[in-house]
Amino acid sequence: MKKERIYTITRKDISFGQKIVQSNHASTQYIIDHSPHKKGKWNNGSIICLELGNEKSLKRWIKKLENNNIEYSLFREPDMNNEITAIAALSSGEIFHGIPLIKGGK
Repeated sequence: MKKERIYTITRKDISFGQKIVQSNHASTQYIIDHSPHKKGKWNNGSIICLELGNEKSLKRWIKKLENNNIEYSLFREPDMNNEITAIAALSSGEIFHGIPLIKGGK
């Protein structure tokens, strides 16, 4: 069995700084919502931060996670009209294969 990690996906269409903040919001929300550390599934292990498209792309991923029975949390940014800016899920990672890591700012 592969080790489970928290994966975040944030929007590619926001600034690098926003990507980091939104990913943190989503992973924290996941921990609040699902308490993976209490279930013995995650003990402050790896968090993998990915980026993809825009809000519409994140909505498609939410459906994909739901269709695969993967628990997730999302974060809506109040300063961006409550748009979804990031999602987080605990997974061994196969489902996220092919989504690029967040790229650094310039």
